[in-house]
Amino acid sequence: MQIMNTRLAALALGLGLVSFVPSAAAQGSDSCASAQPIAGFGLFPFNNAAATPDNSSCSMGHDVWFAWTASATGNVTVSTCGQASFDSFLAAFGSTSCPPTNSLGCNDDSCGLQSTITFAAVAGTTYLIEVGTYQNSAGGAGSIEVTAGGSTGGCQNPSVGPDVIVGDVSDVSNYGPVNGMVAYALGTTSCNIGDQELDWIANSPNHPVIGQNIYRLNDGRFEQIGQSWLKHGFTALQLNLCCACQTSSSGGSRLGVGCSDPYGSGLNGSQSGLGPRSEVNATTGAFLYPYGSQGQSGNAVYKRAQVLESDVLAANFPNATYYGEAQYVTPDDAAAGNGRNNVSWRPLTRSGTNLQVSSSTRRAEPALMAWQAADPTVDLQVVDIPGEGRLWVGSNCYDLGNGSFRYEYVVFNLNSHRSVGSFTVPVGVGAQVSNMGMSFPRSHSGEPYDNTAWPAQFLGDRVVWDTATFATNPNANAIRWGTTYSFWFEANIGPEVKTASLGLFRPGVQADPTADVCGPMGGSGNPSVSSYCTAAVNSTGLAGVIDATQIDLNARSMQLTAANLPLNASAFSLASLQQGFVANPGGSSGNICVGGSIGRVIGGTVLNTGGVGSLLEVIDLDLIAQPNGAVAVQSGDTWHFQFWHRDTIAGIGVPTSNFTNGVRVLFP
Repeated sequence: MQIMNTRLAALALGLGLVSFVPSAAAQGSDSCASAQPIAGFGLFPFNNAAATPDNSSCSMGHDVWFAWTASATGNVTVSTCGQASFDSFLAAFGSTSCPPTNSLGCNDDSCGLQSTITFAAVAGTTYLIEVGTYQNSAGGAGSIEVTAGGSTGGCQNPSVGPDVIVGDVSDVSNYGPVNGMVAYALGTTSCNIGDQELDWIANSPNHPVIGQNIYRLNDGRFEQIGQSWLKHGFTALQLNLCCACQTSSSGGSRLGVGCSDPYGSGLNGSQSGLGPRSEVNATTGAFLYPYGSQGQSGNAVYKRAQVLESDVLAANFPNATYYGEAQYVTPDDAAAGNGRNNVSWRPLTRSGTNLQVSSSTRRAEPALMAWQAADPTVDLQVVDIPGEGRLWVGSNCYDLGNGSFRYEYVVFNLNSHRSVGSFTVPVGVGAQVSNMGMSFPRSHSGEPYDNTAWPAQFLGDRVVWDTATFATNPNANAIRWGTTYSFWFEANIGPEVKTASLGLFRPGVQADPTADVCGPMGGSGNPSVSSYCTAAVNSTGLAGVIDATQIDLNARSMQLTAANLPLNASAFSLASLQQGFVANPGGSSGNICVGGSIGRVIGGTVLNTGGVGSLLEVIDLDLIAQPNGAVAVQSGDTWHFQFWHRDTIAGIGVPTSNFTNGVRVLFP
């Protein structure tokens, strides 16, 4: 009868069906060497309550063993989901030797506290299945369910090559105070979202290093207030936080495709495993091994993310919000060109000087995006240095209501080894500049970098902050990888779009990059046009793009154009003096990028995209439609424009609407 059922199961696998074979006698062996033989598909009872661990590569607790023989070729899923009441752990191996080799998968929590693994089986081959508990938790009676089919894992649309991201900032450990300083460690879970395994080789220069940063947002000013040394990875579990895990056959020395690996805050804060940032080239992922101060410990704040106690006290910053950021850097990820998505952030709550995680992790984003999330008028620019690293530049401008304006800037160096040694913002001639300042996270615990603040200089037509040159001091206080510096000043002139310059610190072949920021008006008699905001992809597969052209201040007219739009779709223009951002307003598929009082159909006519999917509208600058009547553009105004258009949801044809991106025009 067993033979007949096995044949039926094989036929079912070939047809994409499942035939269940009950095996009430199966209980599993406490020893790998005497694993209980089973075959086919169905429910197989086990009891590991009194079992002792066999110390397989998956490091589970009480375990029993089965030697399962495949009756057909194809994917096979083994699961305890709904079949056990305790915290189970499953593993499968492609050999029958003990201790087992050729791991095909390890899984702890796939469905609550129960487990699932999927692997490719070959008919007639015997595989070891280990059924255990999470570490030292209690076992019990249950069943494993063996079925045909299932996915062997990986992520949908994976990156090419190994690609590690921070899948979760999981928890916070708090330390100190020591001499007015507190410290923090952030727990992290890495995910390999690439299509190749990621090296995680202990005692070598081929494993990830993990940095942790603390940020504060207070009264519109975003600052990094602390940074840690780097946790050196040493082994990788094979879990399923981000995708379905294809467990690495190399055990803990590689993170499998689609797999995740948790490092709790206690582990990431373990001082003996923390090394200096100064030994790492984040562009290439290369670092020294053995690393400096390896194995060394110190007082409660040594090597951890140090923050001045005064920077987190509610008495000093009653309305502040806090954020934790973590970053992985590793050589094979960088070599695959995947080093620009390795940072994630999460909001933190404050109690006294203690911080704890809240809300959820924002994956593959720098913490700088928390500033924009709190205030959509913040402008963020990505600045890529060709063949090198990536910077982010943020800016915002505030009307103080007393004839003066405050200008705030943030520069985040994600992974540029060349680093940034100066930051320059042009200002209009005649501007009166005051209250210049900057802030940065301190280097500590023996890092060689200087902690001298950058002096601010107002040179009549620009404000400049800089540190000592590389030739003068290679350890000067440059904006190194994984750090964020903040700059600010006040002026008596309102904002327009300016081009800020970032002076690279280390010598190299790339030119110094620039970024659009807001700054005091003046120095140009021409309108300034810049794009902003991100448009959602429409049914054409592209995002709609708007532009402002043919601006004639004498004729008091300009043109708004748009491209990449659906054919023969109704559309109209929007205008506002305020930038904004709302995703999917009123059920739309797009993002509205204007805020405050919004004028509609500013050219006076509803438009149609026609047979080429584009728009052209002539605008009268003396008749800009607004909710309370048309207004004229004034000198010094910054107007924000966008197009709304009809659309359909691609693939299913359901009617919807969408928007282009936004265009900003500063009128001199």
